[in-house]
Amino acid sequence: MLKRLCHPDYRILVTGSRGKSSVTRLLHASLNSCGIKTFARITGVVPRELGPKGCRTIIRTAGAHVEEMRWWLRQLPASAKGVVLENSAIAPDLQLLAGKWLKPQVIILTNTYPDHQEVWGPTSSAARNTLLSGIPMGCRVVLPFESNSDSELKTALDSKRCHIVFSDPLSGKLPDHREVNINLALAAVKIMRLDTQKALQSMFDLKPDRYDFRKTVHADSEFALAFTANDIKSTINLFTSLDWKKEETRLVFNHRSDRSGRILSFAEWIDSSDWRDVLIIGDKPGKSFRTARYLDVRSMGSFFRSFQPGDKIFGCGNFTGLPPEVMTGLYHQ
Repeated sequence: MLKRLCHPDYRILVTGSRGKSSVTRLLHASLNSCGIKTFARITGVVPRELGPKGCRTIIRTAGAHVEEMRWWLRQLPASAKGVVLENSAIAPDLQLLAGKWLKPQVIILTNTYPDHQEVWGPTSSAARNTLLSGIPMGCRVVLPFESNSDSELKTALDSKRCHIVFSDPLSGKLPDHREVNINLALAAVKIMRLDTQKALQSMFDLKPDRYDFRKTVHADSEFALAFTANDIKSTINLFTSLDWKKEETRLVFNHRSDRSGRILSFAEWIDSSDWRDVLIIGDKPGKSFRTARYLDVRSMGSFFRSFQPGDKIFGCGNFTGLPPEVMTGLYHQ
């Protein structure tokens, strides 16, 4: 007999195009800091469960599957008081399952940037419609402050009789992507009537995830790692935050053949003549670019030999598909 789904006192669902794992980690830290024994599940680069005592990797015997969310909810201990679930569904007709299984009190919609273009379609409207299909009627939905100007999104949520809560505007004290995520998590904490000061302190104290955007140095070259950003808007925002000039930067795009829509959404940015150099690694793209050249990377050595001391390298596109040696060399220093 199957174990019943776990429905603790505090239940939050995180959905959206980007930032889901970051917001889920912030909420997990916040609820535990308030004395609520909380478990969270993130997919991101590596599927993981966050418990009150730490993190463990979820070992898959096959590829990712939407049923993993239901399995995870069933295996939570009866002592769990809080649960934060990242919606990992991609197919439009599967979006609603996370809400059906979790029955969330609060849903956070991080953003509706174009993503998974092969499945959702290439536009923001297509992404918005797909993500909205996963929001049940009458739910309380937290949106980023910038969504206040998205009349189509607000109209769609109103038609579902959802109660919309906007996060507070940015204060400018942190990088934008961090502030947006913290403000979204804090809005949910306020809805749950928890201690906002304890929650906020736990967010500030939370160490960056291993695969978060960051700068690192390898062989005297400076690398900015944005391979997990995926969408063009987030990627441009991260590059802008560096204060690097394009003409001094070597752009590296890691391509996946099963994400052909992603490289097309980056095409104009990649083809800018301002870059010092543009390299495409991973799968060889079917589309040709005016300014980019393809580099067949099969080892860490062949990758790093492409650069010189003093280079500034901005890596983006896709994380999956990076040769394991390269991933280890960049992210595990």
